Amino acid sequence: MKLAILNGTIIDGTGAPPRSGSMVVTNDRITAILTKNDPLPEADQTIDAQGGTILPGLIDAHDHQTYHNTFGVLQWQWTLPRDQLIIRSCIAALDALRHGVTSIREMGATGATNFSIKKAILQGDLVGPRIFTCGMPLTITGGYAYWICTEADGAEGVRAAARQQLKQGADFIKVMASNEKPMPGREEQSLAQFTREELRAAVEEAHAAGVRVAAHACGSEAIERCLDAGVDTIEHGVYLNRELAQRMKEQGTYYSPTLGIYEFDTDLFWRRGKTKAEFCKILMKAHREHFEKIHDIGLRWTVGTDAIVPIATEMQKLVEAGLDPMTVIVSATRTNAEMIGRLEDLGTLEVGKLADILIVDGNPLKNMGHMANVKVILQGGTIYYPDQLLPMLPSMQPPSPGET
Repeated sequence: MKLAILNGTIIDGTGAPPRSGSMVVTNDRITAILTKNDPLPEADQTIDAQGGTILPGLIDAHDHQTYHNTFGVLQWQWTLPRDQLIIRSCIAALDALRHGVTSIREMGATGATNFSIKKAILQGDLVGPRIFTCGMPLTITGGYAYWICTEADGAEGVRAAARQQLKQGADFIKVMASNEKPMPGREEQSLAQFTREELRAAVEEAHAAGVRVAAHACGSEAIERCLDAGVDTIEHGVYLNRELAQRMKEQGTYYSPTLGIYEFDTDLFWRRGKTKAEFCKILMKAHREHFEKIHDIGLRWTVGTDAIVPIATEMQKLVEAGLDPMTVIVSATRTNAEMIGRLEDLGTLEVGKLADILIVDGNPLKNMGHMANVKVILQGGTIYYPDQLLPMLPSMQPPSPGET
């Protein structure tokens, strides 16, 4: 089947200037990109972009399907029965797709339910973004978010835990390199976890298997240990300073700042609890202050939401914090595809690539908020409309206290 997308402004994800034109999709691949002066292509079906913007499908570099847009204290959510976690993940997949997210780097789930969701989507049993996942992250015994992690201690223990996740099909390894909690009197409300030797063991195992290592790392000591160990991506990076950011640039480390999650977690609407809300106000303030001091360094930016932040909102926050709009779009498409190792198929609008395509009303280069105006989503040539997916989703209202 041949599909033509007409009358739009193309932002192809490479960083090239936008241009007016049309596109041709044959089955699941992009087969032509035409200028506005080329004759209109013949096709079995057409989509009129109506002057909107045509972009690559978005890739969320940091999401958790089992608590994507969910309510309640996280420790409670992480201990829900497996069947409830699977149901939540199915809902999350639909919600992400309707926001234009065609691929997700899934960053950890209790009992590795993310492997089940990945398989269901690959087999066509479930509609949703392609899943690239770590399975269960690695943490020290009793460490950060141990409910959703595999606990491991010592270099050999970490090595064995990494091998186990790879055995199950992990696309990358994730390590919890820090633990954030209130510590009065300390400038950085974060403690480093894992020694350099333990982190190196995870990196060695991952790289030997041809995959990358992502690190939840906040606080200068944790970030420094990760860079010494050769970790590939830093997640969150609260308290990231210029010296460490410069090292990240030199080492080619990817950075997913997830700016929005700390602000969202200050909102009691999400029922995370007053203690977490107050603590996240501290982290949010620190993160903004440090980000404003390093945003000009030119890192390998990626865009990740961390579960409850719409991806358009995260992109808007990155622009507000100082990044150029085109940089943010490239980060959410091309750079994210490169980071997950799928740039040959995803991340840009180029002939031969999979037809993951997003059409939005407006011009996100002038107003990044227009990324929320999703009109049409193509994933591998299959067409979805946001209104088509919305009825499948539950009402976004917090439950009454008695229901949690």
